[in-house]
Amino acid sequence: MRNTYRARAFASIAVIAITIFSFPSLLWAQSDSTVVIDGTAPATPLPHFWEHIFGSGRAILSLRDSYRQDLREVKGITGMQYVRFHAIFHDEVGVYD
Repeated sequence: MRNTYRARAFASIAVIAITIFSFPSLLWAQSDSTVVIDGTAPATPLPHFWEHIFGSGRAILSLRDSYRQDLREVKGITGMQYVRFHAIFHDEVGVYD
């Protein structure tokens, strides 16, 4: 378990280092752009996407039938459109090996 963690940590650090050295402009981009704001322009609405999101727990919960049934009921009552959860690539989900 400990060696697996070290191997993953090393792989993650290697990927980050390669990305930084291969694409330095991603971190240190210099631009001579000018931003112009027209205060007299008509306003446009700001969509509140967060009002349509249901915050959930871990991704593994979505594999349970009871969880999916509960989501259907919540959607019927609230009209939510999206589900937000974390740990989608956690070991317990089995997305990768």
